[in-house]
Amino acid sequence: MDKNINMDQQKRKDLNLRLGNLILAIFLATVPTAITYGTLSIHGLNICRTLSSKVNYSNKIKEQCDEAAWDTTKSYIILIGFFITLPTWMWFYLSTKKKVG
Repeated sequence: MDKNINMDQQKRKDLNLRLGNLILAIFLATVPTAITYGTLSIHGLNICRTLSSKVNYSNKIKEQCDEAAWDTTKSYIILIGFFITLPTWMWFYLSTKKKVG
């Protein structure tokens, strides 16, 4: 019976460790996610500017291209955040688990 209680306590402690590290990783990943988002946005707008300088009817193309660039970048924000947060969380979790465990 004591063995079950100890196992339950260990599982609870491990869950708390995982959740705490996940919250910390999400918080710390916001800056690199924002930097990546901004970089991709600037890159897309630069492509549009270069394209519009090489094509006739450049104003209409630039407006539509800018809108498409922003929409494309927005569609990747969750994926960018996930791939930045996941390794950060794993690193925190594994290093903390070694210290605690």
